[in-house]
Amino acid sequence: MVEKEYSEQLRIKPRVNEMTFTEHHRGLKAEYDQVLLERYLPVTSGVNRGDRALADSLGAVIPEGIRTALRETQFIGVYGRILKSSEIPDLVCLQYLYVWDYQAVPAHEGDYEPIFVFLDKRRKYAIYDLVHYCSRRLDYELPLGGNLGLRMIPGWHSFIPSLISESSRDKNLEVKPLSDQHLRSWWSIPDESVRLKILNRFRDPFLLEAPGHFQDSPDENSITMCCTFLEIEKALAEFDDPKQAVVEGIKRAFSKCVGLFALYRLNAFIQLLGEMNDIGMLKVPLTSSGLNLTAISNLLKDGIISVTKAGHDFFSGFYAEEQTDDED
Repeated sequence: MVEKEYSEQLRIKPRVNEMTFTEHHRGLKAEYDQVLLERYLPVTSGVNRGDRALADSLGAVIPEGIRTALRETQFIGVYGRILKSSEIPDLVCLQYLYVWDYQAVPAHEGDYEPIFVFLDKRRKYAIYDLVHYCSRRLDYELPLGGNLGLRMIPGWHSFIPSLISESSRDKNLEVKPLSDQHLRSWWSIPDESVRLKILNRFRDPFLLEAPGHFQDSPDENSITMCCTFLEIEKALAEFDDPKQAVVEGIKRAFSKCVGLFALYRLNAFIQLLGEMNDIGMLKVPLTSSGLNLTAISNLLKDGIISVTKAGHDFFSGFYAEEQTDDED
């Protein structure tokens, strides 16, 4: 069993006539338009059933505690609102927030995954949460066509771009109002691990950059994790074999995102690999002690880190756009 202490605060249901939409910066206007929000709702896969499917498919490959958490996690819903700027009148931001009552890896109650869709007369693109609130951009053509979308990573609840089949596409997702009452409830949860941590990027999404971060001031661990996964993304765009790409990306990340002169970043690097191991993407022989340069060097040797069949299938569908920008 997993503990869910803030279930009522996560599932807040304010009366329709009491909802307001004023949590935004000066010069912006927020509103709820269900028709428009559902028209441009991103194509996704795994939002409803991904956690349970992972628990059922991998069985004993992942720890029992994680399997239990995956099975007991419930998707609460997708919430949305629309923001417009008086300074950029032709550009509109549709803010979507996908909410679960639990996250298996790393384990904590409450999880919020943002996808912000920006559109004007010439273009349409989404900025989404890759992992640990690292922001990435996915460009679409208007009108939205084909099956390019975002696949939810089970256990993490983050997204990666992918070509999604019609049979695996999430269906019947209702976009509920993302009101001030919802945001204030989630911002005010006393337990930091459960609290919604995105503030100003909700109040002014036009400040958001990608690659970048949804939080205003990400800590050193978040920056290291974002940098690490960015190197994996670049390698996935470069190599045809997902296994070769992921392993090569991890090696490059150790050199660029950690390095010999910033070993204080090592714990975040190891945490990210451990999380990928726990959700069945990788097999990484991690130990809780004895992590030194020799141990890390051995860990990065060919054949030590391997991509599981589930990871291979997952990354094979990864739609990797060329990355040219550096992480913050």
